[in-house]
Amino acid sequence: MPVPNVFFHVDLDAFFAAVEQLDHPEYRGQPVIIAGDPDKRGVVSTCSYEARKFGIHSAMSSFRAHQLCPQGIFLPGRMHRYHEKSREVMAVLDGFSPDIRQISVDEAFLDMSGTERIFGTPREAALLLKQRVHDQTGLTISVGVAPNRYLAKIASGLSKPDGLTMIEPGEEASFMRARLLKDVWGVGEKSRERLANAGLRTVEDILACPEKLLAGILGDAGASFLYQAVRGIDPGIMSGETASRSISAERTFDRDIHDREVLESMLLELSIELMYRLLDEELYSKTVTVKIRYADFTTVSIQSTGENAVRDSSDLFSRARTLMRKKLEPGALVRLIGLAVNRLDDKPPMEQLSLFDDGSTKKKRLVEQAMHKLEKKRGKRLITRARLVQPGMGTDE
Repeated sequence: MPVPNVFFHVDLDAFFAAVEQLDHPEYRGQPVIIAGDPDKRGVVSTCSYEARKFGIHSAMSSFRAHQLCPQGIFLPGRMHRYHEKSREVMAVLDGFSPDIRQISVDEAFLDMSGTERIFGTPREAALLLKQRVHDQTGLTISVGVAPNRYLAKIASGLSKPDGLTMIEPGEEASFMRARLLKDVWGVGEKSRERLANAGLRTVEDILACPEKLLAGILGDAGASFLYQAVRGIDPGIMSGETASRSISAERTFDRDIHDREVLESMLLELSIELMYRLLDEELYSKTVTVKIRYADFTTVSIQSTGENAVRDSSDLFSRARTLMRKKLEPGALVRLIGLAVNRLDDKPPMEQLSLFDDGSTKKKRLVEQAMHKLEKKRGKRLITRARLVQPGMGTDE
């Protein structure tokens, strides 16, 4: 008898804000908002559950967030600290499964198939995992357990924070049939509007709709995705992964985004996140990949390999922004943006020399390493990239 598939999706609850509340007890129970300066054109990265009660969400302008919650505690974020806590959590996860796919600083999939003899039933294993993460890190996680990754991802979001949702084998279709359309991961607001205009407002409506008719509403890619998703079939959320060593991060927006400045601000945040990981793990990469998922479910990616390794977060952001501008369709609504550095090496690659290189660029990685170490020592970000604070002040900083 084949071993049944069991996948966990682990999602750290309001991670950045939770770390701040863990480190600063006076923030507990208060609306904490990780964002740029509300007096300028920053954007919200994430916020605590207390802040979400005011209607605040990621990618919202800091100014609007301050209007909704003027008493909120606005913080610029401490990426080095978040990565420290993320590594602590991932170390716990490593003790449960040899197959872990970390998809961002606060999310990971675990293949738990065949581990019952070690950890007990999937429910027992999930409860044990939640307890160990809390005991060893002070943080809470929400876990979704399902026969495939897509359903596990949806399940983890249904009972946050500190939740556990189980989907048993054979229950995939009935689980999805009971969902609201807004709970179907990957279906953005614009897609729901198109479906509603065609008289399709519930999962039941879509189950009764032929795939060809869906294609006329959402396009071939969107129809294929949704047709499988509402039936509890994984539509291939991990497809397109590179087989080479890589580090990646992505953000799924609460609402579809078309503002390029917001997208570039998030891309800069991802660049800083990945650069910290490269520095921490002492890795090098010449290859950068940007992934864009549009509101109609179409996912595109673009990759380039430079002559020299990425030197610092500004260099990574510059390369990523160039790629995004080449690939981004003007005015298109974006649901997700991702960034990866591929073909990692633990040794510095040979550098291509330039007749006009004064040697200053070779110091950038060392400078950022020094900044990173100092920030870790001081416990706060000492230098904030201008775009995270004032994304409207220029495009070539």
